[in-house]
Amino acid sequence: MEKTKGIVVFQGQDISKIKQVDGTMITGRVSGKFRKQVMQPSDYPVVGDEVVGHMSDVDQMIIQEVTTRKSFLQRKVAGNRQDEQGIAANVSTVFITTSANEDFNLSRLERFTTIVWDSGATPVLVLTKTDLVSADKLSSLVDELETYFYGISVCQTNCYTEINEDLKSFLNKGEIVAFIGSSGVGKSTLLNQLLQEEVQTTKEIREDDARGKHTTTSRHLFTLPNGAMVIDTPGMREVGLETVSTSAFDHQYQVIYDLAETCRFSDCQHQTEPGCGVKKAIESGELDEMIFKSYLKMERELAFLKAKEDKKQRKIK
Repeated sequence: MEKTKGIVVFQGQDISKIKQVDGTMITGRVSGKFRKQVMQPSDYPVVGDEVVGHMSDVDQMIIQEVTTRKSFLQRKVAGNRQDEQGIAANVSTVFITTSANEDFNLSRLERFTTIVWDSGATPVLVLTKTDLVSADKLSSLVDELETYFYGISVCQTNCYTEINEDLKSFLNKGEIVAFIGSSGVGKSTLLNQLLQEEVQTTKEIREDDARGKHTTTSRHLFTLPNGAMVIDTPGMREVGLETVSTSAFDHQYQVIYDLAETCRFSDCQHQTEPGCGVKKAIESGELDEMIFKSYLKMERELAFLKAKEDKKQRKIK
């Protein structure tokens, strides 16, 4: 039986929409054999996955295989379940969007950044709705992001101006990017600007809290005029880190790990120990104290993740 390939552009509960190599769109569903072989929910196809299968008598692809993922963005399923929910696959860049008004929250952005590093993709921070704040306030927000997220690109945008070249530089033919962020921060508006047409519904800002109304309810992959592919996702206000590996934290706090190499003691806790390179950097202004406080706050969660990984490794052995 002849095989066919394609990219998942929409994923419902049981049905996928798949774009074939020739550009035609078909529906698809996983085979019975596939269901028996999967080990966990995150093994099922998600938007961005490349899938292989054969055509049924009703011109529907029967998915037999999800090809090896280059990256996999995921989050913990809401509630007490420990399942991992796939968000998008094979993404090269993830635009973490936050508006310049009341939605701005560094702790939430930090969690978004961590799950992106864990996925294997590269995070880019996008500050939206910049028309809602003064030039001085905007400059302050950008400085805050560039200091707190050292080494991560920061782009600015609003619905009244052209998409800037900094953001466009990440949109390359054949590559997939994704938008994540809280509800109503302007992801759909930005996508409409990129596509130069209104493919996602947008709504006005609520007067009571200055937040945009949530509009996107499912994940879709769209192809831009230049051949780049973009995934829009529903808003996420809470982001748990239960699914990430400890290596994801290495990216976020690499500056602290590098400074720790200069500490007098190898087991320095960066508290009261003499000869602490981290404390010295804070005192000199080389390291922003806000970043260090965030690191201390995340240590407990990091310890939990390490214990979970060790337990998993022991079971494997």
